[in-house]
Amino acid sequence: MARRLGRRRSRGLGKRAWLVTWSIRLVLWTLGFTRVVKTTIVNADVVPAKGAVLLAANHTSMVDVLFILAALRREAIAMAMAELWKSPLTRWLVEVLGQIPVVRGDSESGKQAMESATQALLDGALVGIFPEQKCVLPGESAPYRPGVAVLSKRTGVPIIPVRLVNANELLPVDKKFPVFGHTVYVIFGEPIHPDDFASVPELLDEVRLRITTLKVPAEMNR
Repeated sequence: MARRLGRRRSRGLGKRAWLVTWSIRLVLWTLGFTRVVKTTIVNADVVPAKGAVLLAANHTSMVDVLFILAALRREAIAMAMAELWKSPLTRWLVEVLGQIPVVRGDSESGKQAMESATQALLDGALVGIFPEQKCVLPGESAPYRPGVAVLSKRTGVPIIPVRLVNANELLPVDKKFPVFGHTVYVIFGEPIHPDDFASVPELLDEVRLRITTLKVPAEMNR
């Protein structure tokens, strides 16, 4: 099922976090109305209204997280690169939204982030992760880090694969300014249950396969 950005209030958000999330959604809705940037959300109904769940998404642009936040109807906690805490504006944004900082290449930071994510899941939160841990240029690939599969196995929480299409066309990794006129698709796949896989590597392989094979429905891609 596909839908345009809606107006229903996100569930479970604190007031400031809800305001920021709604502002993001309103901006994207306005841009879509003016045809500057269109956003189409596919199969978001697979995301439960409450209860612990993991999202694993491809990462092609710095705007990916904005489109995912706009597609959801509940609070989302994401692992985010620690560099976002250096700027006062982005620091305020990620702290309001309760994001988890990760210093890439720092094992202690990674351990702390995993502990924070585990506790968030045990508390019934939705936690989002980009397994590639960096933006990947079109036509290129990056290894999937096992964190999302480890969390799923550790907590028994299912993983919902997510694929963003054309976000990299809106704001390419190697560009400073957006290129308008594109439709960005946020496509949700069916949940992947950790008990169906014997090991973390097998589960991670399935996550990678499911993300890479999510497609824009044919009737929308004309």
